[in-house]
Amino acid sequence: MKIRKFTGATEQDAIEKIRDEMGLDALVINIKKIQPKGIFAFMRKSYVEVTAAHDERARQPAKTVAQMQPQPPPPAQTPEPAENSGFAQVAQVAQLSAQVNEKDERIRMLSDMLHTTGDALSRAQSQLSVAKASNYVDKNRIYQNNMLQIFYDTLVDNLVDPIIAQEILDDLDGDEQIDIDLIVAVVYNSLVGIIGEPQGLATRPARGNPQKFAFVGPTGVGKTTTIAKLTADLALNRGMGVSLITADTYRIAAVEQLKTYGDILGIDVAVAYKPDDLTRHVRDNKDTCDIVLIDTAGRSHKHREHLGELSQFLDAVADLQVFLVLSLTTKYEDMLDIIETFDRICDFEIIFTKMDETGKLGSIVNVCHKTGKKLSYITFGQNVPDDIKTIAPGEVAMRLLGLGEEDF
Repeated sequence: MKIRKFTGATEQDAIEKIRDEMGLDALVINIKKIQPKGIFAFMRKSYVEVTAAHDERARQPAKTVAQMQPQPPPPAQTPEPAENSGFAQVAQVAQLSAQVNEKDERIRMLSDMLHTTGDALSRAQSQLSVAKASNYVDKNRIYQNNMLQIFYDTLVDNLVDPIIAQEILDDLDGDEQIDIDLIVAVVYNSLVGIIGEPQGLATRPARGNPQKFAFVGPTGVGKTTTIAKLTADLALNRGMGVSLITADTYRIAAVEQLKTYGDILGIDVAVAYKPDDLTRHVRDNKDTCDIVLIDTAGRSHKHREHLGELSQFLDAVADLQVFLVLSLTTKYEDMLDIIETFDRICDFEIIFTKMDETGKLGSIVNVCHKTGKKLSYITFGQNVPDDIKTIAPGEVAMRLLGLGEEDF
C-alpha cells in the first residue's frame, strides 16, 4: 500500500493529481484545508491537502487516446548565452523562494507564539483595568488583590481544582502592588511543574528486541483510533517497523477496525484470543519490527472479573509498557476512580483523548497533582495521523490561563 499527500488550490485540483499519478483505484483517506500562517502569510494563499492510498499491485489505469498517439521528438534546444539567461535567473529566484517557503515553519511558529502571547497579555491588562475601575467585587471572592482573584477565577472556570488554584496563588497574596508579569510567570511555571515532562514512545530500539506497548482503558475512549494515529506516525514519518496485535475480541467490529487501518498502512494485524496467543505473536514478530502495539478490550473500572482477565493478558508479555487512555470529557471524580482501579493491576502512563470535545483542560492538572502519574500523548480529532501529539505542558498552561490558542 502506497500513501502520499497531494496539494492543490482546490479539492478538485488535488484529486485530479491523485487520479493522474495513482489511477482511479486510489483511496482518499483525509482532506484538509491548510491556512497559511506566520509573518509571510499574506504572501501565500490557502490550499487543500489530500492524503490518498493506493495498492501498487492494482491494475494501472489505461492510457488515454492522446497518450497512445506517437509523440514528435522535442525540438532541439539552442543554449542561451550566459549574459542573456533571463530564464535561468527567474528559475534561480523561484528555487530560492521555494527554499524559503520550506524552511520558514519555525519562523512562523515563533512569530505566532509571540503574536498570541502579546495579544493575550494586552487583553489581560485591559481586563484588569476594568476590574480595578469597577472595584471588582464577587461574593465568592478569595483574594483582596484584584489580579490574583481574576487568575483564580480563570483557573477554576477551566475546572482546575480550587484547592490547587489556591495552592499556586497563596504565596503571592498580600502584595497589593504585585505585577501581572510576575503572576503570569509564577502561575505558568507552577502549572508546568505539576504536569511534568511528558513520556512517549522512545527512539528506535535494537532490532530483535522491540519495545512493547499496550493500551488499556474504559470503553469508548478512543484506544483503537489512538493506536492507528501512532502507527501511522511511526511507520510513515519515522520509518519504523510496527507490529499490531489486538486482544479486543469482545466488540464485533473491533478487529475489523484495526485491520482496516493496518491494510491502509500495509501492516498485518494479529489477533490474540487468549494470553498464550499474545505471547506467541510478540515472539514471532520480534525480529521483524521495532515497536509492538497491543490493543485491548475496553474494561469498566467497576467490573472486577474483566479487569482480572486483562491483567492476565498484560502479564503474558515481558517488559511491557502500558498506556491508560482517558477521555477529557470524563468527569474528574470518575477519572480518579479509573486511575485508582487500573493502578492495582499495572503501572502506566496516561494518554488524554477528545480534547476537541471540551474547552476545559483543568482535569489534566488535577490528575497530575492528585496521582503523580506521567502523561504522554493528547489527541484532538479523528484525522489519522495528524490529530495527536506529545502533550506540551506549556501549551496546556497557557490555555488554562486564558492566553492560549483554541487549537493545539
